[in-house]
Amino acid sequence: MRIAFLMDPYPSLNLETDTSLLCMEALLARGHDVYWLERDDLSLLDAELVLRLRPVRNTAPFQLGDESLQAADFIEALMIRPDPPVDSGYLQLTWLLDFLPASVVCLNNPVALRSLNEKLFALRWPALSPPTLMTRDPAALSAFLQAHQQIVIKPLAECSGRGIKILNVNDGDKDQQVAEVIAQLAGGEFLLAQRFLPGVVRGDKRIFLIQGEAAGQVNRIPRTARQLANIHQGAHCEATGLTERDGEIIAMIGPVLIQHGIVFAGIDVIDGWLTEINITSPSAVRQINAVSGLRLEQQLADAIEATVQRHSLTG
Repeated sequence: MRIAFLMDPYPSLNLETDTSLLCMEALLARGHDVYWLERDDLSLLDAELVLRLRPVRNTAPFQLGDESLQAADFIEALMIRPDPPVDSGYLQLTWLLDFLPASVVCLNNPVALRSLNEKLFALRWPALSPPTLMTRDPAALSAFLQAHQQIVIKPLAECSGRGIKILNVNDGDKDQQVAEVIAQLAGGEFLLAQRFLPGVVRGDKRIFLIQGEAAGQVNRIPRTARQLANIHQGAHCEATGLTERDGEIIAMIGPVLIQHGIVFAGIDVIDGWLTEINITSPSAVRQINAVSGLRLEQQLADAIEATVQRHSLTG
């Protein structure tokens, strides 16, 4: 198979957490042709999508072959792996991908990537999620802070814990705290606030889903109760299992992921509450492997092969 990975520039990758390179290694070992391209490597000429592809020769050390221009139907599959922010440039990228030929399977579905926000997606199951507010209104946010005493503020378009803040009514004038976060909004942006979950001190569980089913998990423990349980923010990883509540969450959201063409997802569960559904470039495979002994990249490769084969049969 010819499988292309749409990537961020290699120097920007966090090699400690990157999942894409592991997946490339597994596919190369199986004899597939793997190609690298970045946003600058896509062009739309009239209604034809043209790709500038570079074959991946090796991932460690990283080595690419000579580039070539190809019509998009040269490949069988495209893995979409740029990290957020899901900004206007990301949106325009998904518009370009609408012109992919029907013969090419896209993982994950770009229509889902632009229509389902990772922070808001979980609210389709409000009983699974902690109390959440999306707003630009300082009065509404101040009232939410007063009601819950401590809240987490999340930018809607970001990832890896970037821009997350914790507000506490005991940290000073609550209206001033709210005014400061509202002042950082730009261009009509909204922010998302959730009730702070004290159970985060015991970990923020990342469960990696493949085709709607759990493939592996890792617990991310924050350094302190007031710091983020995110690998990029200094959390450490521990082995963990799945609880009955985790199983209920997966059973409810798994079929919806499949319905939307989301083959790979990483859900975040804190103290039994679903807080995010990561679908743009879900990661933590290296950390799951490290604590569990799994080789999750092999399951990723299995899923890619199966999805391409199924797509070729069904059109």
